[in-house]
Amino acid sequence: MRVLELNISGYRNLSKVSINPSPGVNFIYGKNAQGKTNLIEAVWMFTGARSFRGTKDIDLVDFSKDSAKLEGKFFLEKREQNISVFFGNGKRKAFLNGVAQPYPTKIIGKFRVILFSPIHLSLVGGGPESRRKFLDAAICQLKPTYISHVSKYNQILKQRNALLKNFSMDSDGIFLEVLDEKLSQTGSVIIFERLKYLDCLKKEALRIYSEISGNSETMEMNYIPSFSKNISSQSSVECIKNEIFMKLKKSSNSDIKSGHTSFGPHKDELEIFIDGKKVRLFGSQGQRRSTALCLKLAEAYVLREFCEEAPVILLDDVMSELDDFRKNYLISKINENQVFITDCDSNMSRKFKNGKLFEVNAGKVQEVREF
Repeated sequence: MRVLELNISGYRNLSKVSINPSPGVNFIYGKNAQGKTNLIEAVWMFTGARSFRGTKDIDLVDFSKDSAKLEGKFFLEKREQNISVFFGNGKRKAFLNGVAQPYPTKIIGKFRVILFSPIHLSLVGGGPESRRKFLDAAICQLKPTYISHVSKYNQILKQRNALLKNFSMDSDGIFLEVLDEKLSQTGSVIIFERLKYLDCLKKEALRIYSEISGNSETMEMNYIPSFSKNISSQSSVECIKNEIFMKLKKSSNSDIKSGHTSFGPHKDELEIFIDGKKVRLFGSQGQRRSTALCLKLAEAYVLREFCEEAPVILLDDVMSELDDFRKNYLISKINENQVFITDCDSNMSRKFKNGKLFEVNAGKVQEVREF
């Protein structure tokens, strides 16, 4: 899997860009605020997901333009394919091989990417929401239909919370029970998929962390459901559904008082331990960075095994955040992938072989040389 050609116009400060990336390493350098991350983000947008920076589609268009266009030629699923994404009037449209898709997320699962940016370095030490999002985003690339379950769950959750805050509108509780049933059904699928994915991720992550630590430390990862201790990766969807439903019914009075839903996949946690201690509470900065690194590399391994194609790797300004050992380890593990790397210092490119060097200056991208 790789990007063969990339054309960008009107996207953020990238007014007009046309490049033919190397199948190996593409090292993108330039001073701060020139557009390096914008270029990485543009590549990411071909996945069908929203901006990893949390930006609304309407704000992705250059202030001086009415619309933006991303066009890419890719080698996907053992053949050349084209993906185009258009932004205008606050809306996004996607085309696959010239065919308009019914909605932009329809292209999810076609172009698969592993993104590693500074925000992922806080993945371990941050709140549980960041780790839930990590799991959900990873699963979406493996199973594109998964996003529909997440969207549906969030819609039902919003309805239930609104009802809880105005419960007098449903004094007999019939509508609340209907929502509990729907929330349990959709939530059970989400948890089932998270547990199955974590089984695959854990196998690779524990191996990688052992290598990074020189076999001196042991890592463990556990998915902690907010509603039951009886759930595991061996649990069926029906079993999980029943557990959620019973917990929702038991907690209905307290939920009505608080005005929100206290239990469900939106409250679950992914706990990570090093030598039996929670990394988010007791891990050193080095341990947290090693853990974040091994999670992203494990994600890449699982994706490659599932799709039988190596995903494209996007490294946005993370090399400067890693020490030499972790840099060299990361480089040694991505030499079979097409890689896009951003950094302020072009000298960092000397650590890589078989690639191209690009300079970004005021939104203009120029190929400097091959290496």
